[in-house]
Amino acid sequence: MPGRPFIEGETVDLCAVSEDDVDFLCETVNDPAVWPTIGARTPVTEKQEREWYEDHASEDDGNVNFVVAVDGDPVGSVGVHGVDDVNGSAEIGIFLAADYWGNGYGTEAGRLATDYAFAQHRRHRVVARVFEGNDASARIWEKLGFEREGTHRDEVYADGEYRDVRYYSVLEDEW
Repeated sequence: MPGRPFIEGETVDLCAVSEDDVDFLCETVNDPAVWPTIGARTPVTEKQEREWYEDHASEDDGNVNFVVAVDGDPVGSVGVHGVDDVNGSAEIGIFLAADYWGNGYGTEAGRLATDYAFAQHRRHRVVARVFEGNDASARIWEKLGFEREGTHRDEVYADGEYRDVRYYSVLEDEW
């Protein structure tokens, strides 16, 4: 169960990742419905997820990870990554457990994380990547006003084939 919300939304809260969230995160990223949508290729063991938690969840490198919670229960994760202080940019990535798709939770988590990136980290540009076949993710960024910048053709190899990756962004004065 996630801890106290760091950022409260209307239907979702963003909570700091805790050790108690490791099992949920590991189970979710290994779900066959989820892992192809986030560009994963190999399973994540519980040990690897715990090591990620120890090494990255609380690192002070500008990257920030949250558990997305609804009514106190974890439903996914959102992170602000690839922080580039020189150019003022960052990337937001979201994944939700498949049982929670289609409820608007990803859109709200994306909005809260984008607000956070601009307001708390003085980002000028926020980017999101969408892997081919994940049209629901594309709709999130389009609803939030991100502009589709382009497509990197055959950028990733997953599920036995090369897939395109679409890039979206929003600038702080557009937000």
